Amino acid sequence: MSRIPRIAIVTPSFNTGRYIGATIRSVLEQSHQNFDYLVMDGGSTDGTVDLLRGFGDQIRWVSEKDQGQGDAIRRGFDRTTGDILAWLNSDDLLNPGAFETVAKYFVAHPEIDVVYGDASYVDAEGNHIARCAHVEPFSRRRLIRYSDFIVQPAAFFRRSAYDAVGGINPHWHWALDYDLWLRLAQKHRFAYIPVELARYRWLADNKTASGGAARIDELWEMTSALGLRPPAYVELERVNLLAAAALESLGKLKLGAAAERAARATTTLLASPRAMWSLVSPHTWRIIWVGQVLRRRSVAMHSAKSWEGAPCTSQT
Repeated sequence: MSRIPRIAIVTPSFNTGRYIGATIRSVLEQSHQNFDYLVMDGGSTDGTVDLLRGFGDQIRWVSEKDQGQGDAIRRGFDRTTGDILAWLNSDDLLNPGAFETVAKYFVAHPEIDVVYGDASYVDAEGNHIARCAHVEPFSRRRLIRYSDFIVQPAAFFRRSAYDAVGGINPHWHWALDYDLWLRLAQKHRFAYIPVELARYRWLADNKTASGGAARIDELWEMTSALGLRPPAYVELERVNLLAAAALESLGKLKLGAAAERAARATTTLLASPRAMWSLVSPHTWRIIWVGQVLRRRSVAMHSAKSWEGAPCTSQT
């Protein structure tokens, strides 16, 4: 690819009017202007459509019922033109210069099919929380066996590679990006750029923050469908959920339930040598520490939301 590549960006959205304006501006303000941008709105009722109209002919957008995020992204890519694809969720942000960095890399490395970079977590107001500590240089073995270390808004891929693996599987809710990386990694080449390309907005009610056991179950199902065991980080998250449930039961003096959940946590850990081995890595503990910071923020945000609708009481 010697010519300047055209980048196709799709933003799936549904009732995220508070954030989507900043998301759109982070695309429109890119220095590399050879892109096709499409917002696929799922029929929002919160003012998002009026906000989209306000951008005039700067963007293309559709507002119609869809079958979920994966369906919106898949249909969006079909309606765009561009050699390089990416999606940017309606609460995430691209860093200035991201398109230019990625486009130059693809031109200089025609053998590479997927490029990803660093990212950081930001809060609802866009304030920095922490670097995405789990990002690391590409290793197919580690992607399959240990961790999904690719932050989705900081990842770009050739349309030819995307089409070759059949595109996004809209069946998945939480696992759709990891599923795509695993299928692409079977025959295509990845490259990591040590440059921060995006910011992931961590909210109390976004998918990753609120997934819990259902998210872990889906990741387990998805990897099984590909003939794989879940990676070590998924198994560790399962252990963490079971241990937390055991402690909660113990606090309520439900000793039988506490013992049962503690036993399941132990069995899950012992059944995965990879998960146990990863616990001796300082990198794993950095990821766990950042995860705890994010979880505490989610709890605090949920608590704040619960008070927003509470009646006022006088204090003396």
